[in-house]
Amino acid sequence: MALALTQREKKLLGACIGALLLMGTFLMLKVFLDRRTAVLTRITALENEKEENSHWMDDREFWDKRSTWMDQNMPTTESLGTAQAKLLEEIQNVALDYQLQVQKQQLLPDAADSKANASVYREVAVEVRLRGDQTTLLSWLASLQSPEKFQAIKQLELEIDPKAKEKTPQALCNLVLARWFKP
Repeated sequence: MALALTQREKKLLGACIGALLLMGTFLMLKVFLDRRTAVLTRITALENEKEENSHWMDDREFWDKRSTWMDQNMPTTESLGTAQAKLLEEIQNVALDYQLQVQKQQLLPDAADSKANASVYREVAVEVRLRGDQTTLLSWLASLQSPEKFQAIKQLELEIDPKAKEKTPQALCNLVLARWFKP
């Protein structure tokens, strides 16, 4: 047989149920606000992406012209190893022409980022350490990077040679030069 609840027990039961409902409401409100924040963040990201894409679409004619130019002018190679050896040989010849000393030379393996961009270009890269007259070295470096050659300086460290005994300032240059070819 069930005993009837007293007035005080009814009030406590009502307070417990009210507390549970209040806590449930707070939990549901927190979940709602978390989801709302996530959705608003996603909406903002999508709006920014849409704006960026609309800028790209506005520049589409410009980029189409560049793409056409690249398709027509980017060099091809049968062997990346041969192309890499030719690039190193060119650097050595130019260094001789400019009277620069090649202190170190190294053929670099395939770069990780070139594998990600394999559908756009293939890359060969060499690393060299040169020493020579600062003015000559700087003028040669300025002539290296150009769109027509499809080569770029990926890494450059240039410092004045503190041990130089010549009258003109001498410089040391660590250089990673890359050249790109059609895929």
